[in-house]
Amino acid sequence: MARHGVQRAVREQESSALLVSGIDVTGAAFQEESRTVDISETGIAFHLKTSVWMDAHLTLDIRSSPSLGPHALLMAKVVRFGASVGDKRLVAARFD
Repeated sequence: MARHGVQRAVREQESSALLVSGIDVTGAAFQEESRTVDISETGIAFHLKTSVWMDAHLTLDIRSSPSLGPHALLMAKVVRFGASVGDKRLVAARFD
């Protein structure tokens, strides 16, 4: 159901290899391997051990995605955090 009259993009559940890079909460550059949780036309969700700020811009190197093909290099902005799974936290980001 749409919130505030805005319809959400359809999310496809998938688990593709992902290399996330950016700047963490301490200001240090990082790279971390992860896997996609879901992906849509406008964004992506994945788990991340590294702490990042809301609105952080990340580089996403996605490999073998059924939705995006064999390789995609994208930029995305963190828009939401979800529940933790072990030592990793769910991060949702909107493609730039």
